[in-house]
Amino acid sequence: MAIKIYIDQGHNPQNPNAGAEGNGYREQDLVFTIGLELADILRAEGYDVRLSRPTADTQLGTSNASSLAARVNDANAWGADYFISLHANASSIASASGSEALVYRLGSVAAELGEDILDGLADTTGLPDRGVTPRPNLYVLRRTQMPAVLLELGFITNKRDADLMAGRPELFAQGIAEGINEFVNDTADTAVRPTPEIPNGEGLTYAQFLQQNPYKGYLKVQAFRGDQTYPVPGVAVTVSREFADGRRVFFEGVTDENGILDGIDLPAAPRGESLVPDDPLTTAVYDLSARHPLYRDVDVPIEIYEGITAIQPLRLLLKEE
Repeated sequence: MAIKIYIDQGHNPQNPNAGAEGNGYREQDLVFTIGLELADILRAEGYDVRLSRPTADTQLGTSNASSLAARVNDANAWGADYFISLHANASSIASASGSEALVYRLGSVAAELGEDILDGLADTTGLPDRGVTPRPNLYVLRRTQMPAVLLELGFITNKRDADLMAGRPELFAQGIAEGINEFVNDTADTAVRPTPEIPNGEGLTYAQFLQQNPYKGYLKVQAFRGDQTYPVPGVAVTVSREFADGRRVFFEGVTDENGILDGIDLPAAPRGESLVPDDPLTTAVYDLSARHPLYRDVDVPIEIYEGITAIQPLRLLLKEE
């Protein structure tokens, strides 16, 4: 059976979750093209490949959180063996240059794959190898059920890097493919399918989560039908999260006659992390589920930050709609 590679071209064509810009280029456009080139190379070499953005106008999700969730959920449902997310870096230092790999933890399968890919990129592009860095808070690294690597291919704020990504996308695609091939060849004797980087889809225990999120944030839910004109009372809302030591329920409640459920207190990430709109670092991400006998089930991820009330609209559809 062919190895299944999920290629996530980071960001969306437009907000929400658009990418960085620099030197006349947009991150989402650069990585879209590189992703297409990479898919062609890998398919020609016998891999099974799936793209998060198969067309230039593919828009995923209606918020930053749901955009990330759409990619991860698609890869998990497809049963990918490896997840590769493509991005362009940015810095206030114009001379900053090179390629970097972000993984959930060092010493992992993903870290080995990242090292091989960086070697390939350095060979084909000539850009500096900035190494493998652990970033356990990144959503696409902790929620994927397979080894996942987020690649910062080059700096869009560096003219040389940006021009190379725009003018020679095939070099980046070839370098990534060479790294994947090197990794696969090195592990060819291993008959076992790669295991998830994170137990149960999460790396934190409940106690570790509380230690990392000692602040308090708030959630308000508004359930409605139609164009926010018909409130839906009686919607059962649950806020929970999976941990390495099991799923925990943080809140259960029912919307009032105005379709509102307010005053939900939850452990929160530092407020400063909410200021990075396209690259959420928070570990305070929860699963919100909404259930009503007359309406379709709704499941969405939510992010909670210190001292901020997150407002989550829930547009409900009748089961027969």
